[in-house]
Amino acid sequence: MTNLISNGVKRKIKNEISWKNYLIKAEQFFETAQEAYNGENWNAVSLNAVHSAISANDAITVYFKRIRSASEKHSDAVDLLLNVFPNNKEAREFSSHLLWLLNRKNIVEYEARLFYKKEAEDSIKHAERFLRWAKNHLPK
Repeated sequence: MTNLISNGVKRKIKNEISWKNYLIKAEQFFETAQEAYNGENWNAVSLNAVHSAISANDAITVYFKRIRSASEKHSDAVDLLLNVFPNNKEAREFSSHLLWLLNRKNIVEYEARLFYKKEAEDSIKHAERFLRWAKNHLPK
């Protein structure tokens, strides 16, 4: 079910248990990014790092608000996260990892140019930090 919030941003309402599935996906995408790194598949590293962070963000927002962003505008996902933790310096700091990855999503997924080792290393670093932070805010 998709709801349009008053500011026109699409969000999907989720049940209280689905956050666990988003966390499982986040962990699997991150694991796949690590495997791709070992195989020197830099584009796969970066794209899986992006998807890991997106799923981790969905886990957080679904757990706390029972909604996730369905907007095509990537910054809306970050705004939703910051809505979960308003005026929280730590959340703002860690949301920068998510935003960094989201800003590279279209490049790695749709553009012709390739990602290289340095970008892959940066991607996995940002994904790891964001995933760790998200897991620290969710039940074990």
